[in-house]
Amino acid sequence: MITVYLPSMLRPHADGADVLTITAPVHTMAELLVALERKSPRLMRQLDDSVFTFAVNDEMLLHGVKSHPLNDGDRVAIVPAISGG
Repeated sequence: MITVYLPSMLRPHADGADVLTITAPVHTMAELLVALERKSPRLMRQLDDSVFTFAVNDEMLLHGVKSHPLNDGDRVAIVPAISGG
């Protein structure tokens, strides 16, 4: 089971949920994204690689996001990108 935490701006696209649980076996971030698409298509239409990034077990993913391995019990946070100067 993978637990996915949603930022407030995405919750309306996931029927108000702040957390989604994926019980299907997934082994990579790419597989997780497919499982999220099945569970919440409206949410996935809002995800944009330039606006959101991901953290797994509190560690930000900066490179190779889709190939990043996942294990049962991992916590994945969808994090809005922050910019500034």
